[in-house]
Amino acid sequence: MPAPTTTPVQAEEVFRPVMFRGVAALVYALLSIFWIGADQNALAYTTAAFFVVTGALMWQYVAVDSAPAKSRSPYVFGAGLMLLAGIALIFVGSVAWICYIAAFAFLVTGIAELYVFAKLRADFPPFRNQLVTGAVGVILAIALSLSGGMDAHGLFGLIGGGTIIFAVFELIAGFGHRHEIKAAVTKNSDTPEPESN
Repeated sequence: MPAPTTTPVQAEEVFRPVMFRGVAALVYALLSIFWIGADQNALAYTTAAFFVVTGALMWQYVAVDSAPAKSRSPYVFGAGLMLLAGIALIFVGSVAWICYIAAFAFLVTGIAELYVFAKLRADFPPFRNQLVTGAVGVILAIALSLSGGMDAHGLFGLIGGGTIIFAVFELIAGFGHRHEIKAAVTKNSDTPEPESN
């Protein structure tokens, strides 16, 4: 039995949150590469902004009409904790706490995404993409938890390395959904209209 494929309606609904999540990750990754003099405040505020935007886009992704209702609880939990982690980062006073909070946020969202991939991808084919994003989140959380003693610039680079993978994969998925939308439009325009008597 072939695996279910993403329908044009699903592709159109999830295209924007997937694409914008990729753009947000790309911006963060580029900042981590080119902001040579980033200090603790720069790390805290950029990571906070990234978490808030990512949490909001995760919610938009699963709030679409075609997503199964039972997928919303784990995703809302992950997205909500990502948002809270972003807000908390504004008030932390050390690089170590930024590391702990970031590790916790990536771990929770990674587990949520692996859960929807494992349990719900047959009901909602776009969830097949969550295998990679979930795995990267968990691996990044483990790397952060083992990165004791890093300074702000090193931690910025470590998180940025993970977000590069997020960016590449989410942008590929976004362009894939865009292609599915265009293919459906082309197919519909090529279908001849029934002749009227």
